[in-house]
Amino acid sequence: MIEINLLPEEERKRKKAEVGFSGLSIKFPTNFAFFAIIGGSVLLLVILFIIHFVQVGSINQLNKKIGEKQAELKKLKEEVAKVDAMKQKEGEINAKIETIKKLVVGKFTYAKALDIFVSNLPDYLWIDELTIKNKKVVIKGKTFSNLMITDLMTNLKKQTEYFDAFILKDIVNKPESGYDIISFEINASFKQ
Repeated sequence: MIEINLLPEEERKRKKAEVGFSGLSIKFPTNFAFFAIIGGSVLLLVILFIIHFVQVGSINQLNKKIGEKQAELKKLKEEVAKVDAMKQKEGEINAKIETIKKLVVGKFTYAKALDIFVSNLPDYLWIDELTIKNKKVVIKGKTFSNLMITDLMTNLKKQTEYFDAFILKDIVNKPESGYDIISFEINASFKQ
């Protein structure tokens, strides 16, 4: 078959530069701009891959640091729990110590108050009952004279650290075994 090319000379040169397949025509330009664009695209892809791998590495390092910090936080929480438990035990021990102190102070307070009471008893005065309850003192006793009751109240009023607000409640004269015996009751407040 004879081919006749009716294209002008310029078109024929361009036609030769084009490579084609049967039914498919692909043009490859031979100019510098095309290769610059392809090269720039490849370089951009390489840079993007490098940035991606650097970012993935940074993320992995940060995840590792987060894991380390979480482990450290867990240890610190355990230590805080131990400190809280120790503080609670300390509070319980301090409460027990305070209770013991109150018991010891109260024990000696009553003993000292009783010692002061006994040392202030006048002669010829007998105590039948001495009750200290709810900061109230009840003294019941017997004597031969009203003056002894007065001396007892005067002596105890001087002990303002322990006793206060004296009230002479009852005085009863009763003959016993041939003697005139005076029974009395004194109420007071206990300060401790």
